[in-house]
Amino acid sequence: MIFFEGELKVADFLRAHGFAVSTPCGGTGICGRCAVKAAGALCPAPVDGRVLACQARLLGDAEVWLKPAAGFSNITLSARQDFISVNPMAGDYGLAFDIGTTTIAALLINLKTGEQLATAAMRNTQTQLSDNVIGRINAALNHQAMLLHQLVLDDIRKLRSDVCKKAGISEADIAHTVMAGNTAMLYFLTNRSPKALSAAPFVADHLFGEWVETSYLPRCIGAFLGADLVMALIASGMCDAPDTALLADIGTNGEIALWHKCRLYCAAAAAGPAFEGGGIRMGLGNVPGAIDTVRVSDHVLRVTTIGNKKAVGICGSGLIDAAASFLELGLMDETGRLKGETIYLTDEVYINQEDIRKLQLAKGAVAAAIGALCKTAGIRMADVQRFYLAGGFGAHMRINAAARIGLIPDAFIDRAIPLGNAALTGAANLLLDQGLIDKHLRIAEMANVVTLSGSSLFSGLFMERMLLERY
Repeated sequence: MIFFEGELKVADFLRAHGFAVSTPCGGTGICGRCAVKAAGALCPAPVDGRVLACQARLLGDAEVWLKPAAGFSNITLSARQDFISVNPMAGDYGLAFDIGTTTIAALLINLKTGEQLATAAMRNTQTQLSDNVIGRINAALNHQAMLLHQLVLDDIRKLRSDVCKKAGISEADIAHTVMAGNTAMLYFLTNRSPKALSAAPFVADHLFGEWVETSYLPRCIGAFLGADLVMALIASGMCDAPDTALLADIGTNGEIALWHKCRLYCAAAAAGPAFEGGGIRMGLGNVPGAIDTVRVSDHVLRVTTIGNKKAVGICGSGLIDAAASFLELGLMDETGRLKGETIYLTDEVYINQEDIRKLQLAKGAVAAAIGALCKTAGIRMADVQRFYLAGGFGAHMRINAAARIGLIPDAFIDRAIPLGNAALTGAANLLLDQGLIDKHLRIAEMANVVTLSGSSLFSGLFMERMLLERY
């Protein structure tokens, strides 16, 4: 029993007393994913025994029941490559971080040998406030900046402790840390005001590329092209070769980079959280029980789940598979219109028409960004010789399904190279080769930023790419 005074929102009250409450839409009440079982003096009153924690206010005696948080699994933590210690930072051990919008990952490295000693990952607890960057920027500007700062610090401390315990070393033995992340995440980490990121012309007033005590924060390119993209470019090595190559980190904030004739073009596509299960009626992150693949066998939908658990929802890779399967079975046309308002994947898990529309918006933004970069560079899709997929989502996404719904062009299917968590790999590489510090700064500085907002080229491509068809 906890006592209180005044009229408090359920989510705010619970957080103030140490309970984690997720409000993915930033507390606007539009996603419904903060619904909790409740009874008593609440406004609005419970409907079917439930209220939205971000909207309902406590007026008097009430009871609230919380579900235990599901742990992430099936997370891609490191590269499919061995690390080589070339010119390492001083000391015995180094720690690399990728501070993502949804997931924070850590990799502990032996600086002398390059050996990967331990990895760990967890949900970024800032998702309690919003599942997207814009929502968190708004939260920071509305008196929650210190909370965002404290949440990411707590996550980093926990992961640091976890990897050290796994490796059997003391935290004091870690000599240096490299912390990659998108621009906003680094702002929250360093407790900088993100006001410059909140409105046009969206020009970051700080791009990092600096030491903070024993931690190095790599250089960002712009407001929505962060150090995570630069580290992915380092990990891919694509700026070292003459071939035309494209790298895509497909997530809430899609980051796309094109290398052609020794010129680097970069763009950010605001895809939204659909690829990570956000905003989808039964969407989940990479948690046990999330449907991660959907296939057609004997004209029937067949699913698998993370951890082989009972299906309780669907994650991003499963959503793409499902859409491709619906097209194959004729359950949906290429405009995205379903035959019926919902299609059940299991007895309990379904996809509805609104979910498909959100997928179309997300995939349309990424596909249009890819097209805009290619047109800006004056090349065709077929001219891209290597297609790098960065991020955990890219590692689990089925390439053929992505092409079937028009997320990527058919020309990329046999040129795709999954990199896993390339930002984490790049950060580890900086620990092991100090020469990459100057190199990554040069890459960030040479980038030609292609602004998509307000671009007629992007708008036209976006309308075309909303269709669920091959191209």
